[in-house]
Amino acid sequence: MKTIRERYHSDVMFHQLVDYMVVTIEQCNYAPSEMREAAILASIIYAERHIDSRIIYMNPDVIKFLNEVETSAPTPHRKL
Repeated sequence: MKTIRERYHSDVMFHQLVDYMVVTIEQCNYAPSEMREAAILASIIYAERHIDSRIIYMNPDVIKFLNEVETSAPTPHRKL
């Protein structure tokens, strides 16, 4: 696994992202801690916007079974 510095030197897109962030820190007078907070918030917003793509697929037969179990009357071996 590469260090962050090694990735910076070998990954063109990552290099551009880091350089953009450095320029933003300098030109917009952001503190490095504010950039970290912004990066974390951007990651959270991205995850929230793409939540549907991360939902676990459940077989329709399993959903049907769970619905039947949930709505069925208690049996001697299964108490609610």
